[in-house]
Amino acid sequence: MIDVAPQTAVEWLEYLHESLDLHFSELSTARQESGTRSPVFALEHNLPPDDLNLLMSAVRVAVKEGLDCREWQWWLPFVVYAAESGYDYAGAEFWGSFEQSTPGWHSDHRRWIKAWFQTFAGNYGGAVPTGAFASNFTIIAWPITHAVLPTYLQRQLAQLLYEFSAELTTELLNDPATLGTLLAHRASTYTERFRIFCENTRLVGQVAAALLSGDDEPTPSLTAAALHRIVRSLSAEQQARHWLMSARRSASQLRGSHSQTEVTDSAPELRRKSRQTYPRLFLRGEARWTAHAELPDLSSLRADFPGTYEQLRTSRATVDGGVRPVPPSALLYPGQEMQLATWPNPEQPFFQLLYGDEATNKVLADHCSGITRGPWWLFYRQSAGIAVEIKGKFVRPGRSYLLVGAKITTPPMPVPWCVEVEVDVHDARAYELSVPEQVNESEAKALRGIGLEIISHIAISPVGVVARARDDEAEADWLAGEPVTLRIWSDLLPQRCQLFVDATAKFLDWAPGDAELLFTVEDLAVGTHEIRVTLLGANDRRLGMSSIAIRIRDPLVRPECGTTGEGIRMLCAPARPTLNELWDGRSILTIDGPPGADAELRVALRDDLGNDLAQLQRSVRLPVDESCWKAISKSIRTNHRYRNAYDQSESCVVTISRDGVGFAALTCERGFQPLRWHFARSNDGKVVATLVDRTDGGDTYVDFFDVEEPTAAVRKDAGVPLDVPPRGGLAVARAGPATAATILPTDPNAVRQLAPARPVVSPQARRSEELLRLAQAHNQWGTAALPADPFAVHPQRLACQAIARAIGAMVGGRHWAKIEHRLAVAADPVDLLGAMQDAVGTNSTHKAIASNIAFSLYKWSTPEALLRGFGAIAAPHLARSGIPVNRSTLRFILMLADQPGSITGEWEASQAAPLIDRILHSPVLYRAARFAVLGTRALNDADGLWRVV
Repeated sequence: MIDVAPQTAVEWLEYLHESLDLHFSELSTARQESGTRSPVFALEHNLPPDDLNLLMSAVRVAVKEGLDCREWQWWLPFVVYAAESGYDYAGAEFWGSFEQSTPGWHSDHRRWIKAWFQTFAGNYGGAVPTGAFASNFTIIAWPITHAVLPTYLQRQLAQLLYEFSAELTTELLNDPATLGTLLAHRASTYTERFRIFCENTRLVGQVAAALLSGDDEPTPSLTAAALHRIVRSLSAEQQARHWLMSARRSASQLRGSHSQTEVTDSAPELRRKSRQTYPRLFLRGEARWTAHAELPDLSSLRADFPGTYEQLRTSRATVDGGVRPVPPSALLYPGQEMQLATWPNPEQPFFQLLYGDEATNKVLADHCSGITRGPWWLFYRQSAGIAVEIKGKFVRPGRSYLLVGAKITTPPMPVPWCVEVEVDVHDARAYELSVPEQVNESEAKALRGIGLEIISHIAISPVGVVARARDDEAEADWLAGEPVTLRIWSDLLPQRCQLFVDATAKFLDWAPGDAELLFTVEDLAVGTHEIRVTLLGANDRRLGMSSIAIRIRDPLVRPECGTTGEGIRMLCAPARPTLNELWDGRSILTIDGPPGADAELRVALRDDLGNDLAQLQRSVRLPVDESCWKAISKSIRTNHRYRNAYDQSESCVVTISRDGVGFAALTCERGFQPLRWHFARSNDGKVVATLVDRTDGGDTYVDFFDVEEPTAAVRKDAGVPLDVPPRGGLAVARAGPATAATILPTDPNAVRQLAPARPVVSPQARRSEELLRLAQAHNQWGTAALPADPFAVHPQRLACQAIARAIGAMVGGRHWAKIEHRLAVAADPVDLLGAMQDAVGTNSTHKAIASNIAFSLYKWSTPEALLRGFGAIAAPHLARSGIPVNRSTLRFILMLADQPGSITGEWEASQAAPLIDRILHSPVLYRAARFAVLGTRALNDADGLWRVV
């Protein structure tokens, strides 16, 4: 360390480098001596704010002045600088913001970042990135990893820790690697960016263990300064703070409670936690079931949120899926029930005030937990026609249960004791599980496959005359003010019991040799509480678990009556579509609600920070089926505000609502894209395409394909904006494994002045390799992302049709090639059906095949009918040609004949090539299939029939 004050940026870098080297060396030594495997992070620099600002300034000045390689030796400040940039990373483009905030930084400097971090890892035991993100982004993965937890991921990790807190054990808290693996598995329903972060399971476990350590508890995973910084960031947002504090309380009690025999000592803590409210689901019926929810009592909000309490007194509320609104003041009393017309969405607030302001509804969403996560909900069937939810999702041999899930969900298990029953809930299906006395391993595996567990060695039940048991394992009622006494029985040999009351954890010692344990919980507030027990053996090994729902009732309260109403439900397949899938027509959106009612549909396009770029509104008539959605989607895509904002948007929120009925919302993300195309249109209609490269650079290239020559690639400079021709085209950017293929926008005004496009595709040889090359080109055009321009689909179709016709001419032979040329200019393909039939073949066998197809075309109005019918006609010839007669082969031939690009996605080249060779040897099979798919589409208007064959 120098004795005089530094004068230049280089001197400051040397000064800071030596200080940081001493700090990180001491930190590394301490980690090694502690016996932990926790790595050192660059964010753990522990610099006070003034010194950190000095470091940031010194790095920027040095870069701006243009340092040479000799001066890079003072590299530690640059590592800290990059880690700070990673901490502020918003999940979009790293290098753009980094270079903008660091004048003088160039792309050829990037390789130094990776070299410095690798040296840091070697010198100080620094963290090393792992997972798919590190494989795809070999440079930026280093500063983002050493940022520990970038700000854009903090809220989601806090939520994940909160949801996982009931599964925590002392063993997990001391094993970050296993904790990270389990957390990553739980993150499957979170955003794509967060799932990518969780792929580095060791890092996730280390960060989680540090966050759960508590403010005053030492942790070997992070320095106190770094930990406090992340906690402060999380605490800036109310909901994230609530999630984190709740999870930390659970972890703290796991570490500190090892000799507790009763839970009554922690009554104040339990009273505070019991203020969290939960809706309770149950079913009524016998042959046909109805779904109901017991609404939570929100009177506890009066003390902390008087404004919210006042609005609850005077405003009606909607229940997600409820048949009617909740009358004013009803949510301030326990015992309210609501029948469900549609199944609630666990991702949405369970209820909201009809005319409540945004702040009030946020308070309600924050303080009233929604229903448990699906996709299946388990209910224990009682003798009195009541089935109550078992949140622990466990079943016992010899008992009957009901399983409820979304209607689009496939049947849960292929076991004889799972039978579908009727449920009076729109877009839901139910199954009765009559679990046999003995469950074999395959049946237990089937249960685990849908998130259920078999439990036969542990039971929890109420004790005492004051309890009114609804089920000896699922639920029991107590009057307010009475202590809750419970009995845990087990034929195992536990050493202690981990007990959760709602989300608060305690430990109970288990007396050696005893088969049961009694305990009491006091001062539970009016409402429903979940009590879960986990039996632990030696070294806290988990032996089994069970749970029970406790409902505390106020005997003086009587339910109030409500008014009639209906709910709104939005369903999408796939369930979590990307933004492109939603608007490219690759997903199906339907909306259910009161028939004939008008509702307001809102579409909001947002940037990467969640700011609205454009909002569109439509009045729609309920219900909205698939065909209605296609029309609505088309009208939105042609809107100029949508077109102007779509290409810059990172997410989209679709909301449907009607006052007095309800609302539903769907959020779609574009997803993390290493390469991304942006488009800018000038006033005269010309389009410029710019590639946003979020990779580490160095090997990115762009291929452009013109509509006139859809298989001929023209190499372009990835760093230079692309002037798009009037007809658009296809642009494909590649960088290592990352690919971004997009159909380019068109200039409709200029296209009108041009002659019709005549794409030219010239096969180079009649071989399987050439056919696969053309099929790959077809797939590249057909699967490329569409821009906001609604006319861009026309050049895409032109290119795909030209490639398909070129394959047809190459495979079908000279006579069939004439048919393909005529199809290119035909006004109506129906006029060519006779010519197609004649061109299938000349001998009697071929003519018979063609004739049978011709007489069957009008019957093949569905994909399955086409597959079965063509298979019956073509089977004898397939067998004679040595081609296996099965569904897979028939699908291959039909898809090759209509949408050849599809075969590249389902069959490996090594699998497809031998089959193609046989088809080339006997082309009548291809001609017959081509006649079948083109004729079926022409007669039945079945565009896209191939997609589901």
